[in-house]
Amino acid sequence: MPALFSLGRWPLAIALLAGMAFTALAQGPEQAVERRILAGDRLNVSVREQPDMSRIYPVAGDGSIDFGFAGRVIIAELTPDEAAHRLEGVLESSYFKEANVTVSIANFVEGDVLLTGALQSPGTLPFHGDSILTLMEAIVRSGGLTERAAGDRVRILRWVPGGSMERQAIEVNVQAMLDTMDFAKDQYLRPRDIVVVPFRGEEDGRNEFLALGEVNKPGFHPFSDNLDVIKAVTRMGGLGEFADWSGARILRLRPTGDYSVVPLDLNRLFGVADMSMNLVLQPGDIFFVPSTRNLVRAQVFLLGEVKQRGAVSLGAGPNATVARVILSQGGMTDFANSSRVQIQRTAPDGSKKTMQVDVGRILKQGTFEEDVPLQDGDVVIVPEKGLLGL
Repeated sequence: MPALFSLGRWPLAIALLAGMAFTALAQGPEQAVERRILAGDRLNVSVREQPDMSRIYPVAGDGSIDFGFAGRVIIAELTPDEAAHRLEGVLESSYFKEANVTVSIANFVEGDVLLTGALQSPGTLPFHGDSILTLMEAIVRSGGLTERAAGDRVRILRWVPGGSMERQAIEVNVQAMLDTMDFAKDQYLRPRDIVVVPFRGEEDGRNEFLALGEVNKPGFHPFSDNLDVIKAVTRMGGLGEFADWSGARILRLRPTGDYSVVPLDLNRLFGVADMSMNLVLQPGDIFFVPSTRNLVRAQVFLLGEVKQRGAVSLGAGPNATVARVILSQGGMTDFANSSRVQIQRTAPDGSKKTMQVDVGRILKQGTFEEDVPLQDGDVVIVPEKGLLGL
């Protein structure tokens, strides 16, 4: 039978296929599995013994929450009940004889599912974390497979939990499901998954690279020798309006079948001409630029001798640096010691470090290549001048 017909020609057949796939999954053992916590969720955590710890906690990209004086705790991939037990264990190990914690999901992570390759209508599908979307449903909503699709080698690329900066590759034989009408091996998708449907004879991408996300020309592009990031961005038509400049990634296939992730800070490359970010691509690479619309909005905190103190939403792009953020909030007061601005940052393991930046020299000389990118949760402190003006 053909791989999968387009929606335009066979709307009833497609609807029946989607319905059969969902029914098969609903009857399977995974139906009783509770939804697990994902990076980007916001959790309502209540601690009976310590009321000031009862609040909303965002789940960071590494799957952890900053659990107050108890430090960072990894809870991604746990159910809310399992997360509550883990937090109780952390508190009981060092702080309380008995702890009672409840966890519920206050806000579900949102993020488009990207579908590319041999599909009738590749693109993105909006997806909310409390919804159900299967691979087969996503393919149907993308118009189905083309005649040249290698339907037996469809891949789901998914972030590996724990902040390892890797993506696992889940290979699914979609063609076999269609041929046998057995959808027991269909897969539930998650926000920010990437679905790649290779073309027959081009599964290894030997002469191509794949551009995904907030780029003006997503899809497969020809690969050539000495293809670097600047040339690749040109071939993909530049970045989209909502591109997360600091969050770009190159996904590179390993011999094991998983993808390693090479982080790219396009702010550094295009903002201050840091050519160390102009990496050379390899055949089969996936160049992925996430969208700021899928980000949990980051915040930094300005304290001390600044004209507008308090929390500041941290946008994406070249302006998410200490000097530029201070400027965006009206600048510093006349009493500021601009040469000793401090950035206090908490690492994922709970340790804290302080960096000192000469913001005054950056602003006076225009040396923004020395500016420091900010991260979610950073505290920026502009001290007061001493008696001698220091």
